[in-house]
Amino acid sequence: MNPETANDLSVIAPLLAVSVMVLSIYVLDRRWRNLQAQLAKATGLMNESHAFSLNLVRQCMPSLKVEKYQFRGMRAKTAGANIEFDALSLELPSGKRVLEGVTGKFQAGRMCAIMGPSGAGKTTFMNVLCGKATYGHMGGSIRINGQEANMKSLKSVMGFVPQDDIVHQELTVREQIQFSAKLRGRVGLSEGRVERITEDVLNVMQIDHIQNSIVGGVEQRGISGGQRKRVNIGLELAAEPTLLFLDEPTSGLDSTSSLSVCSSLKKMCQLGMTSIMVIHQPRYSLFTLFDDVLLLGKGGKTVYLGPSAGAKPYFESLGFEMPANENPADWFMDVISGEVPNSQIPNFKPEMLFDLWREKAAEPAQLPSMLRQGSAVTRLLSQAEERAILLQKLEEAWEYIDVNHDGVMQADELQQLLAHCSSIQPQAEIVRELMDRMAGDGAREVTKYQFLDYLCSLSADVANDQTLARLDAEGITGTRRMFAWVTKSKNLSKQEAQQPDEAADDSTTASSPTLEDLEGSRSEASLECLSRETLGFPRQLQLLMLRRLVQWWRMNRQRAIFLAALTLGGVILAVIDRFIVSGTARWDAMSFLNLHTALALLLAIFCLQVFGNDQPVFWRESSSGMNVFAYFQSRLLVNSMDIIIQTFLFTAVYYLIRHPGVAFWEFFLPFGFTAYAASGWGYLISTIVPPRHGPFIVSLIVFVICGLLGNPSTLSNFLVGGAMEVCVSAVSITRWSVQMSFAEAVRVLHPHPIGVSKYLYDMEANVFFKRDWGLGTWWTAALALMIMGTVLRLGSFLGLRFTNRDKQV
Repeated sequence: MNPETANDLSVIAPLLAVSVMVLSIYVLDRRWRNLQAQLAKATGLMNESHAFSLNLVRQCMPSLKVEKYQFRGMRAKTAGANIEFDALSLELPSGKRVLEGVTGKFQAGRMCAIMGPSGAGKTTFMNVLCGKATYGHMGGSIRINGQEANMKSLKSVMGFVPQDDIVHQELTVREQIQFSAKLRGRVGLSEGRVERITEDVLNVMQIDHIQNSIVGGVEQRGISGGQRKRVNIGLELAAEPTLLFLDEPTSGLDSTSSLSVCSSLKKMCQLGMTSIMVIHQPRYSLFTLFDDVLLLGKGGKTVYLGPSAGAKPYFESLGFEMPANENPADWFMDVISGEVPNSQIPNFKPEMLFDLWREKAAEPAQLPSMLRQGSAVTRLLSQAEERAILLQKLEEAWEYIDVNHDGVMQADELQQLLAHCSSIQPQAEIVRELMDRMAGDGAREVTKYQFLDYLCSLSADVANDQTLARLDAEGITGTRRMFAWVTKSKNLSKQEAQQPDEAADDSTTASSPTLEDLEGSRSEASLECLSRETLGFPRQLQLLMLRRLVQWWRMNRQRAIFLAALTLGGVILAVIDRFIVSGTARWDAMSFLNLHTALALLLAIFCLQVFGNDQPVFWRESSSGMNVFAYFQSRLLVNSMDIIIQTFLFTAVYYLIRHPGVAFWEFFLPFGFTAYAASGWGYLISTIVPPRHGPFIVSLIVFVICGLLGNPSTLSNFLVGGAMEVCVSAVSITRWSVQMSFAEAVRVLHPHPIGVSKYLYDMEANVFFKRDWGLGTWWTAALALMIMGTVLRLGSFLGLRFTNRDKQV
């Protein structure tokens, strides 16, 4: 066989290896997509089943209060967080105070708003409260449940929603929530529990209908701005935080969308989460959703802190009069800004509000009586009474439900009942799902009291049915429900039928704890009880690798552009060396210099996006406790596939056209080491330089370290020993990579040049065979490039870890 033909065939093996790698990623992507589609279908089935259940309750007992959505993965907090803050302040490096003397308390399980006119320090206060105001000197003290606390120690149970919608553009809505739940959940969280938490967030934030839609960005259109805002909030809810801070979560939304978002957050507070948000000019219906409100005046001082319903009576007690049909929230801002006259204080100035609040706050006996005005106490039915009434109605209707009069309800009877209550024929899957929830997995019949238990459970915030009870017992959901379903036999059913009131009382003892039941434990919870153990490096690396692989496959358009550029570059250089400058020797170092410089430049620019494109996302995740080294390694490992593919393609195209006369692997290895070092430069620049400046700086660096410092015609001027040679050898890629290619070509081709070619050969040989560290020319260069690439990666990690530290707090 012709040697050149044999060399050309040597490209086939690595080509097959690369193809297998790409095919494996494709198969993984298809499996991932199928899994997400199945989960979406399960979510739809769960929601439809719950909708039919609500129709059952409305038909059997319209007066029973039921929840529109029940949490199936999340649970009520057994330890809440009461936040007390005393004399919080912030002084900028210039000496200006933008926040001063804010004192108060936010109670656990309540939704609190921070409001004020522009320049009042709303976001500043929240940043100081959650420990993110590192741009100034923070003063004052913060206590959590009565104990002095450093907010950094609560990072595992604290969420922060930034004003900008910082999300992964390449992931779907469900994937965003799912990975957030996995990465930030406690150790030991099962896959089943993660999926149910994901479903809870999707439903509460009302984004379940777009769960398989790519979020997208500026270049690729995805979901709408309002939906993107919900995803931004959902990322934090998926972590089940005890404390949630939000910076203007309704900015950019219309009033209806704002009300919907805040209603969703209010739903989460039912589980004991403390929600504190900065909000700007809400409408009245939105304002009344807040349990407490903090009003700040200009200069960052307190004007009012207390229940939202007490703000209007408070200002009226000071002598302000609100016009009819005025939005109270807007009126408060006018009062704080000094736009509203005061009937009791003729020369009123806004600064007086600070002293007035201090005087009122110093007389706590006055505030409660004022805030109780207009309140009324109503009695609600107890759980026992509700169950007894429902049981009576069920007894009356059971003969119509139990068509065949065998004392139990079969699937066909349940289907008829659902169709009657909803005016829609339910699918068999929905009937099967409800049968499992009422009587257990695979149940063929439902007793009267199993049916009653299930209907009563729909009034709780957290779902409790036979399906979840089974998953709890198997350790799949891990929700630790504090009650068990009672599966009654027909004999026990008859006994209970004779004593319905006692049965109702029994069911009450088996119900889930309410927020009031848990309030005591919340108020006494220590900081150790609040914090939780999160995932370590190995598990985070595994999850981040999976997430990056999903993103990697969806970046094919960007990848195709770089592959086309690399292919074109290889073709042009090969055509020039073989056909245009036909006298170019196959061992010529200048030809290798052009090749290695072109590859280094293209790869370094490509690698800028690895850490440069997602900087805001990284800052957000790092501040929430993500392991930076796991993030760093996941990005490097996945990007290595791109480096291998691009280097192979560039080298193979040139090799097949040029026919350099050496085996492909021997020709390819120097380019592989070049790629390793050049990508390191791309990583380093992307972690320490703003993304918009990256391409320019990388182009300049590669031009200098490859094109100038590695040029064989001038390299001899630098390799004279001392600091000059050390510096050039430490930073120049082509000083070593060209040496590898030249040494291998000389070893295989055994050139015997004459004339000008001999002069050129002697000059290059004198440069590249001058230093070998006792390892040989080829191995010395390989070791030098390995060290260079490794040091650059270490520098990249340090840059990622310690640059922009204020944004990772």
